[in-house]
Amino acid sequence: MRLTLRTLIAYLDDVLEPSQIKEIGQKLEESSYASSLVERIKDVLRRRRLTAPEVEGPGSNPDPNTVAEYLDNTLTPESVADVEKICLNSDVNLVEVAASHQILTLVLGEPATINPDTRDRIYALGPAPAGAQIEADTAGATPLPHASAPTSETTVQHPSAAPLRNPTPVKQQPMPAEEPEPFSSRIPDYLKTKPLWKRVTPYFLVLLAAVVWAGLFFSDSTYFPPIFSGGDKSDQMANNSVENLEVDLGPSQTIHKQEMTPESSSPAVPTPKKEPGEKPPVSSPEKNEPAGEAVAMNTKPPAFDPPPPADAATAASTTGPVPATPPVTEPLPIPATNEPQPQSAQAEPSEPLTTDGKTVAMKASNSKAPAPAPPKIEMADVAEQAPAAQIESEDGYFLEQVDKKHELADKNDWVILSKVSPIQVGTTIASPEPFTARINIPEALCKVVLLPGTAVTYTGKNKAADMGFQIQEGRIRIEASRGLNDARDAAGPVLSIKVNNELWRIDLVTRDSVCGIEIVPVQPNTPGQIPDADNYSGILYVYSGMIRFSDGKGKVQTIDAGHWMSLSARDRAKGLINPSGWSKPLRVPHWVEPDYKDNSYLSRRLIAAFAKELKDGQLISLTMPAISKDLKPNVSDLATKSLALTNRYQELVKVLNEVDHHESRIAAINGIRNWLLRDPENGKLLTESLQSQFSPQMAEIIERLLWGFQQEDAQDRFISGRLVEWLESNNVAVRELAFNHINQLTGRSVDYSAIATPTQRRATARRWSTHIEKHGSLLDPQEVSPASPDKPALP
Repeated sequence: MRLTLRTLIAYLDDVLEPSQIKEIGQKLEESSYASSLVERIKDVLRRRRLTAPEVEGPGSNPDPNTVAEYLDNTLTPESVADVEKICLNSDVNLVEVAASHQILTLVLGEPATINPDTRDRIYALGPAPAGAQIEADTAGATPLPHASAPTSETTVQHPSAAPLRNPTPVKQQPMPAEEPEPFSSRIPDYLKTKPLWKRVTPYFLVLLAAVVWAGLFFSDSTYFPPIFSGGDKSDQMANNSVENLEVDLGPSQTIHKQEMTPESSSPAVPTPKKEPGEKPPVSSPEKNEPAGEAVAMNTKPPAFDPPPPADAATAASTTGPVPATPPVTEPLPIPATNEPQPQSAQAEPSEPLTTDGKTVAMKASNSKAPAPAPPKIEMADVAEQAPAAQIESEDGYFLEQVDKKHELADKNDWVILSKVSPIQVGTTIASPEPFTARINIPEALCKVVLLPGTAVTYTGKNKAADMGFQIQEGRIRIEASRGLNDARDAAGPVLSIKVNNELWRIDLVTRDSVCGIEIVPVQPNTPGQIPDADNYSGILYVYSGMIRFSDGKGKVQTIDAGHWMSLSARDRAKGLINPSGWSKPLRVPHWVEPDYKDNSYLSRRLIAAFAKELKDGQLISLTMPAISKDLKPNVSDLATKSLALTNRYQELVKVLNEVDHHESRIAAINGIRNWLLRDPENGKLLTESLQSQFSPQMAEIIERLLWGFQQEDAQDRFISGRLVEWLESNNVAVRELAFNHINQLTGRSVDYSAIATPTQRRATARRWSTHIEKHGSLLDPQEVSPASPDKPALP
């Protein structure tokens, strides 16, 4: 028996004789191709997503009638070969033929079932009478022209008439009359027209949900404060216009308008002590408010501002007679600064009022003496302790670096915390993605919010301010808060910010000031690059109020609400406002807004999924490496980013070698490249870690790719060829690194995926090879500046 495709299909459907089945079984054992074909037929029959072959058009072969003849074994041998060739080359046609044969076998192999009602109706008709049969047979015969007597020929019974058991005609049983079934009852339910209420209900529910959502959205005062907010509707942005009625400096206007006369320089009348229940006199705001505002906005206030009631009392004591009701002399709480604060103008009545800007809170703009400059950072350290601070997570967990005394912690280990915890000077804390942490400093009326992916160190008191932070990377938001007795224009807190070896001073001029700082590490672009002062980029945003920024060189800049400035050393030296390495911001980002939080559904799901894997009090070294191998890509990605934020470079190298998620490998690559320039010794540590996870040759290639490339390297033919060659590497991390560098150096988007099939990757590599052969390198030398003669060493 020949071993053909139809024979194999019949063998699988068990329609052959036992002897034939045995013979084909022996042939299958001898032929590996036939065995694989049988397995292929079984596989395509199990597949659920195979489409049906085209009935007409270019791809409509073979014809359905040809397939039917092939299944009936009535097709010519030449046509059988053509049909089998088409089926063997196409899974769609193969499964169509095999499935059709299987269905026919099931249908034809079982007796046909007849509906009992149909059977009863047929039997109820009964046999037809003989007379009716003869009449029906002779109805079409030609009549004879003359009637004759009956003969033997005419009396013979018709041969086709069957003999009847009962010669008498049987009367047919009448069937009971049934009403005809309406046509609509025979229409399937899915073809019937649905009632109106069923068709309208889905649209009504969608419209109702849209109305409810719109009502909740437009009634939220967070998005539409001018419409739905019934509170203070004044603009929060600080400006120099006279129309700003927020500042009330009326009591001090009498001081600024009067000239220094002998009467005004005479000893002030001593002020009695404050009596309980008394209030300071308040001058009329209609006359003094515009001038007072001009003073507030046209002069740079000093590091502290005495409260307005004290100014009013001083003005009253120096320009007029002593009022009947003693004014308030007890000052309101003033934020601590490093500059000494003389109090002789208020404590000693015999000392005259000075005009050098040290004892008066606000100085007139028309005064001859220069405005007091902000204190420089190079001031002596103060022996006082830093204000107490505490940290808490708003939606999950935060990380805190543990000391060496922990029994299970290794070098540079961190602990996972979720409860409110006090922080000491020198404590390093981090807020991993997607969590947000908040540092409260009650004594200074200040709040510092750590956005996701931020690591800072609390430095406490230093030369710049009474409290400060050293930012490693990430985004922080600084919010000043008002005390119970503070005016809106009262001086805000002063903080120091340290990035690398630079120390800055941030003055929040008023109590309603809110600002944000973003620091992004600069990744290396040449092997063995030494860290310098310009290995970061950053930007300072001001959301409300006014911010005074002072660097270590004594240069002071004032930023109003709604503006920003670049913080990189190169941009500050050139006086650039917009960062040179970033796209120009269009507005202050949302994360700088107070009480900002991403409440989207995806964000909540991500927070819940990652928080489920963490536990309070666990160490990073014992938790995050295992979570980074999670089957869910988003959870693995967040764990890898946490390892990168805490500088766990050894675990990041393991992620490159052991984790299968593309997102996690990209996070590990960025984390290692950000970590490289934080210490000159990190390059040696990276080499040792790579050699422990990869072969020497592969470790050398990955190390070269992690150090990065310059644009001059893209003009070199040898380096360009190696980068394109690495696109076809067997290691997926090498392919991802090579593609990222080619994309960054050329700025051209290419249809390439590091996890694609080898054929697809090879096609992209060939296109780049053709480009290099045509232009000599990845970049045309005319597009960029000439390449440097110093070329990085390649493996």
